[in-house]
Amino acid sequence: MEENYNMNQWTHNSYSKKKVRGLGRRYRAFSKYIDEQLDSLPTPDNIDPYYTGYTSLHLSFAMFFTDSKKVPSNAKKFFVQKIINRVQYLLDLRTKEQKEYRIFCIFNSSDLEGSSILILFTKKGMESFYQGFFSTEIEEAPYIHLHHTQNLEAEWGINISEGSSVKGYKPCNTDYEDEVQDEIWFIGRLD
Repeated sequence: MEENYNMNQWTHNSYSKKKVRGLGRRYRAFSKYIDEQLDSLPTPDNIDPYYTGYTSLHLSFAMFFTDSKKVPSNAKKFFVQKIINRVQYLLDLRTKEQKEYRIFCIFNSSDLEGSSILILFTKKGMESFYQGFFSTEIEEAPYIHLHHTQNLEAEWGINISEGSSVKGYKPCNTDYEDEVQDEIWFIGRLD
């Protein structure tokens, strides 16, 4: 009975029954960090309507949770959910002048280390971002669009607010067809 009570702190993908120590402290540290970093919306340095600038916050998973088999899946879910919640918080903060801001998060399904929250100040900035993302100069490009985005909530056990868009992409790499490839997810205001 005691073992079932603490099940969310036990490792899921290893054969060890060792408890991950300091998990609550790590949750609190990450929550405090993201809340302090993104407590308000930034203003662009340039007021030109054609300005395609942006700002971003890169979130290091390893800074708060060691990336190993001992990290429970609940820690990864917490990390992603907290990022999604902060995106929604920023979307709700927008004023009439900031309604054009595109605010979204990006994370890789298999490696959370490169997760980010991006704030693009104009629609042209979003178009520029997508042009760079789909550029054939990038080693992993091109990407194919995933059509099973509704499964993300069920598979990860996360909540996505009603007004947020979800887009998933997977690299088109034919050299390694048997290998599990990463899925890149965008969640927030994407249009």
